[in-house]
Amino acid sequence: MMNRIILIGNGFDLAHGLKTSYANFIEYYWKYWGRRLQGSYLGDDLTDNLCSISQKGEKQLWYCLFPKIDFPRNIKISPKDAIEMAKNSPDVIAIKKSPFFEDIDKTVETKGWVDIENEFYFWLKKIFKKDNCGYDNPVPLNEELDLIKGKLIEYLKLIEGQIGPELVKDCIRNAIYEPFKAQDISNQDKMNFEKFLTDRLEYLIGNDEQRVGSFLRRFGYSYIDRNTDIETYRQLVTRSQESPITHDKLDRWKHLQYVNDGKDIVPDCFLWPDQILLLNFNYTKTADLYLTKGSEFKVNHIHGELGNDKNPIIFGYGDELDDDYKEISKLNDNDYLKNIKSIRYLETDNYRKLLSFIDSAPFQIYIMGHSCGNSDRTLLNTLFEHKNCVSIKPFYYEKPDGTDNYIEIIQNISRNFNNMQLMRDRVVNKTYCRPLVPQEK
Repeated sequence: MMNRIILIGNGFDLAHGLKTSYANFIEYYWKYWGRRLQGSYLGDDLTDNLCSISQKGEKQLWYCLFPKIDFPRNIKISPKDAIEMAKNSPDVIAIKKSPFFEDIDKTVETKGWVDIENEFYFWLKKIFKKDNCGYDNPVPLNEELDLIKGKLIEYLKLIEGQIGPELVKDCIRNAIYEPFKAQDISNQDKMNFEKFLTDRLEYLIGNDEQRVGSFLRRFGYSYIDRNTDIETYRQLVTRSQESPITHDKLDRWKHLQYVNDGKDIVPDCFLWPDQILLLNFNYTKTADLYLTKGSEFKVNHIHGELGNDKNPIIFGYGDELDDDYKEISKLNDNDYLKNIKSIRYLETDNYRKLLSFIDSAPFQIYIMGHSCGNSDRTLLNTLFEHKNCVSIKPFYYEKPDGTDNYIEIIQNISRNFNNMQLMRDRVVNKTYCRPLVPQEK
C-alpha cells in the first residue's frame, strides 16, 4: 500500500476565489465598524473590547457624523467610506485599539497580510517574559483571541454560503487524484515504492473483476472503463516462460523500469494511491467539493468545522518545538495553555484518526495552499519526519508577474524538520513541482 495526504491551507480557498485570508477578515471587521457608526444614535463611546471609538469635544449623534447618504449630492456612503472618514478625522474622532489588535491591524496595513495565530503566540511570549506590552497576564489576551475567533467565524459563515460545485477546478482535482511519479519519491524510500509497484501490479493483473472493479470505483471508474488498459499492459509485462524465482510469467522488473523511466505506457491505475486523505486546516468545506458521491476517501477537518458543535473550531498556536514553549509549559498556569492547538486537538478524535492513517502505510504529502508556518509546527513535524513519509510535494502560488512562492514554502517546511538531511531527501525539488492554479497565458 501507499497513500497520499493533501495538506489544505488558506491558499486553497483563495485559489477558488474565496476571500478567506486574515486580511480579508480585518477588512470585514472595519466595515462592521462603519455600519455601526452609521447606525448608532447617541454620542457615547462605542466599543467591542478590541477597539473603542469616541468623539472629542461636544458629543453629536453618530449617524449625523457618518450618514449613509450624502443628500446634497445623492451619493450613497458605504460602511468602508464611513470608517475611513473616522480614521482620517483625528481632531474629531479618537480610535483606541487593544495592543494585540493594534499590532494585527498595523501588520495588515504595512504588509497586506497577517498571521493572527502567530501574532497571538508572539504576544503570549511577551507576557511570559514580563515585557512591558500592556498585559500583566494571559487572561485578557485569551479573551481578545476569543473575540477575534467569534468575529472570524461570523465572517467565514458568510463566505461558506459561496461554496458550491461550480468552484471546482479541474487542475486541482486532477492533481489530487493523479498517479504517483517515481521522480517524487525520496531516495531512502525507493524500496517502499518498488514494493508498492509490484504489489499493485500483482493485484490488478492477478485478481478477479469484482475486486479490481472495487478499487477502480474509488477513482470514479468501472472495470469496463479500464479493463482494456489493464489487459494490454498485462501482455507487455508477461514473459513467455515462468521465472524460476517467482514461478510465474509476470515481469516485475520490466514494470519497475517502465515506471522509473516515466513511460506513458503504464496505465494510471497502476500508480494511483490506495487511499487519499484531505487534511483540511481551513474551517470552510471547500475541500469536500473534491470528494465524489460515495467516495471511500475522507476529509479530516483537523481544525474544526463551522456550525458543528461536535467538531469545534481550533484557533491558536501549535509549536511545541519552540524553546520558549518548553519554558511556558513548565509554568503552573493553565491560562498560558488555553489556546495551544496540541491540547485542543484532544477535544475530538481527528488527531487520533490522522495518526492511525499515517501509521497504517507509507504516504506521500501534497501541500495545497498551506504556508507550513510555525503555527502548525507540532503537527507538521509529526507528518514530515514520520517514518512512513516518502515524499513532500508543494504546489506553489504563481503570481501574475510570473514569480512564485516556492522558496518561501520550502523555507517554512525546513523549520518543521529537526533532521535537515531528511528534509532535503523528502521535499520534491521545483523542477518536478507546479503551481496549484497556473496563471492563464
